[in-house]
Amino acid sequence: MTSQSSESHDGKDAAAIRRSRKTMNITVHFLDDSSHIFQLQAKSLGQVLFEKVCKFLNLLEVDYFGLEYEDDKKSKCWVDALKPLCSQISTSFPTMYFCVKFYTPDPVQLEDEFTKYLFGLQVKKDLAKGHLQCNDNTAAVMISYIVQADFGDYNPEKCSDGSYLSGCKFVPFQDAELEKKVMENHKKIVGQTPAEADLNLLETARRCELYGIKMTPAKDPEGVPLNLAVAHLGVLVFQNFTKINTFSWVKIRKLSFKRKKFLIKLHPEGYI
Repeated sequence: MTSQSSESHDGKDAAAIRRSRKTMNITVHFLDDSSHIFQLQAKSLGQVLFEKVCKFLNLLEVDYFGLEYEDDKKSKCWVDALKPLCSQISTSFPTMYFCVKFYTPDPVQLEDEFTKYLFGLQVKKDLAKGHLQCNDNTAAVMISYIVQADFGDYNPEKCSDGSYLSGCKFVPFQDAELEKKVMENHKKIVGQTPAEADLNLLETARRCELYGIKMTPAKDPEGVPLNLAVAHLGVLVFQNFTKINTFSWVKIRKLSFKRKKFLIKLHPEGYI
């Protein structure tokens, strides 16, 4: 009896393992810091997951967004819509992040208010992580719009000393001087609605050189460290955070990646 029970138990465990390999419980973190678990067949294409996420959010303008995750080498990757999830992800309980993938050069063209709201949240995260670098004056202007959208109008009775800003981390190197500048800007935008403040945030952010830039480490043929980024302008080349070259889309004939070599083939001069 003991032997039969053990075999039965082992059989159930094996069946459970097989089922777990066939499905994935994927935790997706959203831009407002909430999360949700999606269960899918492991062989489902990445597009299936992305569609489920967009449906969950009731998102209309889906083309601007994507799902990001870390691979085994801790490199950030986008979920490939045309490949099975099991071929991209090695664990049964992966974590992914819903975020802006394509930054529009003109936020006014965004039609849906919810899309603008999500873009605003992405810019807020980019600022907080130091990805959207700018001078203190520009940072103060953008933070004032974030504060207006999140907390409302400047209140002299509650905000006079700037301490209402100290509890939030808007940029990596936040200090009292920056908070003073934010407060002064916050005073000037009394009456703006959250939607207006979000749009003004995006209008200011898009003028920053590193707006929408996601750096990928690389090296030139001589082994000099570089960073590459893909943007609406084309393929950008940086040394640290200084842009040293731009290959515009109209000049690019072909892009290829083979054996760790990224090749850009350009049209001949005078093509355009």
